[in-house]
Amino acid sequence: MTVPLRPAALSLSAATVPSQPAAVRSASPPPTAASSGVRTWVRRLWRGGQVTESCPSWCASAHANDENGALDDLVHVSSEAVMHLPVWDAEHGTLAMPVLSARISVHPYSETSTWRIPHVTLEPWQDEVMECLDPAEFAAVIAQVRAHCDRLDGVLARLVAARAECGGS
Repeated sequence: MTVPLRPAALSLSAATVPSQPAAVRSASPPPTAASSGVRTWVRRLWRGGQVTESCPSWCASAHANDENGALDDLVHVSSEAVMHLPVWDAEHGTLAMPVLSARISVHPYSETSTWRIPHVTLEPWQDEVMECLDPAEFAAVIAQVRAHCDRLDGVLARLVAARAECGGS
């Protein structure tokens, strides 16, 4: 089964949200872990009011820019599993390019129900995103990658045989 690439979802940026008053921009303390180990902090909402936020246990985000903002701007993100491959670039030479970068995300206030539950965001290669993968979809991607690695093992075996045939090692 081939899992199609999904276009990246649009997110609100500072340019699309009305500017906030200077009083709201003042620094508030970063999220802190309570005695229970759950990180919590108070967010001031641009349209008024505030809400106490709590991070899930897997959240690795510092939430440095989440002290103030729109309710639906909040995203909890896990640490990233990523591999870098040396890729030739004509302008810059060999660069370590991220490949198969995956992280768990949840957008607790999203209008889209599938984004309100933990899901995987996968970047097969830089700037290409497969978003909101559920466990079955992510497992299908992993199976495709694993099958392709098996095919790459076949290419490696043929390369070794070809080099031996030509007298190379």
